[in-house]
Parts: sequence; structure tokens; C-alpha cells
Amino acid sequence: MNINFKYPSFAIGTHSGWNDKNNSPTTSLSISRRIPIKLKRSPYEVIFLKSNKEIPYIIKSIEGETEGLSSGAGSSIVEMDKLFFKIKRNGYRNKGFIDKQIPDREFIIDNTLLEETDNEVGGAMSYIDAQREIKIENELSKKGFLIPQRIVGLYKIKTPFKKDDAVAIIQQIDTDFRADELAMIYLFNLFFDIYGDKCFFSLKNNYFYYPQYSIKKGFEYFKKSYSTLFFELAKNIGSIYRKFHDEGYLRGISNSWYGNELICEDGNIGVCDLESCFSKEEINDEEVFEELAKTDYNLAITAFYDSMNCFENSLASIVGSKLVEGFKEGYNKKEYKTLDITTINDQIKRFIQNKERMIKNE
Repeated sequence: MNINFKYPSFAIGTHSGWNDKNNSPTTSLSISRRIPIKLKRSPYEVIFLKSNKEIPYIIKSIEGETEGLSSGAGSSIVEMDKLFFKIKRNGYRNKGFIDKQIPDREFIIDNTLLEETDNEVGGAMSYIDAQREIKIENELSKKGFLIPQRIVGLYKIKTPFKKDDAVAIIQQIDTDFRADELAMIYLFNLFFDIYGDKCFFSLKNNYFYYPQYSIKKGFEYFKKSYSTLFFELAKNIGSIYRKFHDEGYLRGISNSWYGNELICEDGNIGVCDLESCFSKEEINDEEVFEELAKTDYNLAITAFYDSMNCFENSLASIVGSKLVEGFKEGYNKKEYKTLDITTINDQIKRFIQNKERMIKNE
């Protein structure tokens, strides 16, 4: 069984951008599978390129001849010459560029941090966001953060509507398997162990159906077989957040949730999506930085708990509590331990075997 973290077609996660309302995973349940997509070449100009070979810019299109895989709602994974690349911002969902305003905000550094509403056009990236991601990647790399998706190119692109500063980032990647996807694999394996094939998740209704069961027996099984898996995953992420703050960086304003941590093929955890990370030096105010760091912490905890509580299932809510418990301990004790990759791969294999019985389009 081929398990490829660089091209995780097996995975499911709480990718909120795939639902109609673009809801946060903390406000509504929205499970999404990785979607196979078609890609076609599109005009671009190279701003810079750090690869020996130029990677063509390709966008999502039903007319495309190149096969790719969804990565969130606005990006794609593609294989070229046995290497894997992430095209960051090449169309919205599987529709290509769409003239739809996606709720967002823009940040500007001017002796301190300024923000304003700035709804972005679906599927495109602004030059200012790209500059920030490049800057933060360079700075965090020097401080020893694990960044498994490295920027190798920045392209100026054309969109079918007015957006003069539209760009795309090209990243060579070692993984795109997200921490929320690993948590969902653990969760659905737990569900299958408790309910067997009498439970399923409806992608159409975004609802989890399950039979009557004993919460006590379910909890006892969770405690015996799964509690440590969830706890250790979140504990490592908590320690990463603490490292961000100790080094004088925010994990990401409104972007600090476990879908932006990456599971590597050796069991380590890296970080991605750095365009809303800011430094204490840029914010230029110790107290403001500390308050924003608290929002990092609280949003991460909210995402852990609410993304599970939205299942309307007591076992899932208990899982959410365990994730919060692990995150807090990792943050407070600054303890990090590489996850057992054999266990992770075994869990993925079990999930793949039962996936079609548990995840349905009906």
C-alpha cells in the first residue's frame, strides 16, 4: 500500500474553504477529502526562481491535461520529474479563478501592525502576502524551525478579472499531510473500532451518523488505545507554538490552527502557511505582542476542541478535550518528541481499508 505524504490523496481533514460559506472549522463541521483535479498551463512572469528547472504555472481547469491534488481551497500539489511541488494560489476549490469576494483582511507594517478588511478574489494571492511568506520563511529557517515546504519561485500571474498584484508561490515540498488530517484519521479509526460499519459520515450533509452505544465503554476504549495518540500530537504542536512566541513571532493572526502544521515522513512536525506571521520587532510593542500571542494560543485551543465538538458525538468531544490538554502541556513544558511513524503509517493503512465504508457522498 503506497502512502505518500507529499501527495496525500488518502487524507480527509477539516478544510473549511471547501464549504459554501467558507466557515471556520471552529464554527461548523466541514469534512473534505483530498480532491483529484485537472490543471492547465497559464501565462506568468518569473519574479524570482531558485530552482534549476523552471516550474510552469498551472491553474485548475476542467480542460486541464495535468493531474494534481487539492491542497486547501486555493492551492494544488503536482508531481514533476519525481519531485513534488505546491502551486500556492492557482484557483479556488476545483473551479479555477472565480470573481467571488472571500472574506479576509490585510496587514501592513508601518512602525507597527495595521489591519483592514480586504476581501480577496477567490483563488489568487496578493504580492504583499507573498512577500510576507518569503520573509518569514527565511527568518524562521535561521531559527531552526522545520519548514517542509520551501519557496523556490514567485510568479506574477494573470487572472480573468482586475487584480494587478496577483502572484503565485511555487514550493518544493517534502510533505503536505496536515496535522488535522492525522487527527481525523485517528478519530475515524476510533469510530470504526466502536461502531463498526454502522456509522458513516455524509459529505453531502456534513453530518456524522452513528448507532446507540455506551459512552462509558467507548471512553474506556479511547483511553486504552487512542488517548496517547491525540495527546502527543497536540503536545508537539503546543511546544511549536511556544517556540514561535519565545523567538518573538506570532504563529499567525486568525491562522493559528492545527491544519497549518505538517506531518513529516519521519514523524516530525513542520509548519506552513506563514503569510500572517508577524514578529515582535515589527509590531513594535511588547504588550500588544503578548496579547496577540494569547490570541494565537486561544484560537489553537478553540480549533482543537470545536473541530471535534462539531461532530455532536461525546467521544469526539472527549478527543477535543484531550487535544487541548496535550497542547497546553506542550506549550507550558516546551517538550517535543518525534511521533512514532510506524504507528502513524499503521493508522493510515487501517483508515484506507475502511474509508469507503465510513466516508460517503450521500
